[in-house]
Amino acid sequence: MEKNLVSELLIRIGVNPSYRGYPYLTCIILQAASAEDSLFLTSKVLYQAAAEYFHVSPDSIQHSIRTLLDAYWEQENGIHFCNVTGYPNPGPLPPKEFIAVLADYLRRNKS
Repeated sequence: MEKNLVSELLIRIGVNPSYRGYPYLTCIILQAASAEDSLFLTSKVLYQAAAEYFHVSPDSIQHSIRTLLDAYWEQENGIHFCNVTGYPNPGPLPPKEFIAVLADYLRRNKS
């Protein structure tokens, strides 16, 4: 799976790429969507891997993603999220669920 597909999906659902958490979220969704067995992936594992990749702390990754998602839901982007993914809940979703839904969407819609 390509990073560009994840970025395109995030932009389609209304995620603002100017947030510090955007590349972190892109990386984590890509990892989750590319994993052979996603049952063993946890937020802790994904955040740790992203933290190592970006040379920051897992707490920084988590904080930046929460900030991005708080702004995302405040801007009432849930309708875009539902329209694109087909997920019935327009949010707000916790980061773990948001990531899982988008990773699943990408796995199901591989080209």
